[in-house]
Amino acid sequence: MYRLILTRRLHTTNAVKVTQKVKLFDQLPGEGGKVKKGLEELLGPLRAANFQNPNPLKTVGYDHFDVAIVGGGIVGLATAREILKRYPDIKLTVLEKESDVAGQQTGHNSGVIHAGLYYEPGSEMAHTCVRGADLMYEYCEKNDLPVERCGKLVVACNKKEHEQVEKLYRQGTANGVKGLEIINSDKVTELEPNVKAYSALYSPNTGIVNYWLVSQCIADELRKSGRADIKTSFEAKKFEKTYDGQVRILGGEKIMDGPTLSVTAKHVITCAGLYSDRLATLTGGNGRKHKIVSFRGTYYQLKPEYRTLVKRNIYPVPSGGGIPVGVHFTPTVDVRRGHQTIVGPGACITFSREGYRFFDIKIKDVWDNVMNGAFWSFAIKNFTLSLGEVYRDLNKNAFLKSGQKYVPALTGDMVEPSFAGVMAQVFEKGGVAAGDFIVERNVMDGLILNVRNAPSPACTASFAIGEMITNCAEKDFNWKQQ
Repeated sequence: MYRLILTRRLHTTNAVKVTQKVKLFDQLPGEGGKVKKGLEELLGPLRAANFQNPNPLKTVGYDHFDVAIVGGGIVGLATAREILKRYPDIKLTVLEKESDVAGQQTGHNSGVIHAGLYYEPGSEMAHTCVRGADLMYEYCEKNDLPVERCGKLVVACNKKEHEQVEKLYRQGTANGVKGLEIINSDKVTELEPNVKAYSALYSPNTGIVNYWLVSQCIADELRKSGRADIKTSFEAKKFEKTYDGQVRILGGEKIMDGPTLSVTAKHVITCAGLYSDRLATLTGGNGRKHKIVSFRGTYYQLKPEYRTLVKRNIYPVPSGGGIPVGVHFTPTVDVRRGHQTIVGPGACITFSREGYRFFDIKIKDVWDNVMNGAFWSFAIKNFTLSLGEVYRDLNKNAFLKSGQKYVPALTGDMVEPSFAGVMAQVFEKGGVAAGDFIVERNVMDGLILNVRNAPSPACTASFAIGEMITNCAEKDFNWKQQ
């Protein structure tokens, strides 16, 4: 059947006007009809139902939701999960520019479940890290995901560094970290024979997990709820307020000119990680504040025959500056890369937001760093540290020397290259690394909430951050729990 008949005027080469009738079919092949079970199992009931909607302005590509979360890393996914838990009537979408969730920071890190040693008592980082660690262990055990509470040693190599061990003990205890103990060199040797130390802080509640796999599990849970749709390959490019007080998000597949896809939502939460400042600016947030600077963390891994050199997380005391915790040894339960012990990471400034290699360069990203006064204040105040990180990133021997300080048996022929990760960091006025999570609220007349800074321990804390963001959304969006 034909749905519509149009007439239009065509112009011929001799400028004679010709009228032609255009006949349009009611539907395209596959529009409407029965929901496909295979699609439902793969992408969830909500996507399957929307895809079969015969209305071209309500199907996939023109979807309508109660909430849109921009960013499919573990923070965005955990926030979506928390919202669905509290509000059984809400339908939401997660928009992710990559072809899979957890493709950037979430999928490229040490995989450590932090206990909560490094964060200022009373801060959101401290609270969410300690609570988030408990929630992460609980979630992994409930879903039978690989997770190990293997413990951690923060090693002091001399009496001066021992002061840092004592400080971390006091700070961690104030934050509610369980089981902390300062141990002497003999006890360190008993636990880890290849570690040389003056003393160490032992944290038995520190563990390891694969955050990429946790994210896949959360995504699967969201899809199966029937109230969430995860749209990958959707790069949000424009946010606009509609006539009826909602938010329309226009976007599409990155680097492609089209098609332009549209999502309309009553409220929006952005959790965009490496691009949080740029997404916030697109929403109408303050583009002059909370600029992102990215740092690359390069890893080596012990060759298979040496992978059991250590059994726990082995960390140096913090090096200062607010960024690197130092090159450390971490056993992994990484389902993509296998059981390994990784050595790293560094913290080298990148020349691209996604600078996984030293010579990855994007002019826009370099320019943003050049114009970031807070970053330059940090770099000048920590000049030796900053230059040292660049040198270690380029020089394997210098990199390994950092680890040899407390694991002297480590040699260059025991390691091979592993992956790299990129970390987003905000600097405050005066060149101080932001010491807490930052959420920008009441954007676009109160319709949008932007997460502006969520560095480590964001993966550990993700479920607790999801609680924190949902608490903010409840107030800003006037949500009422039933």
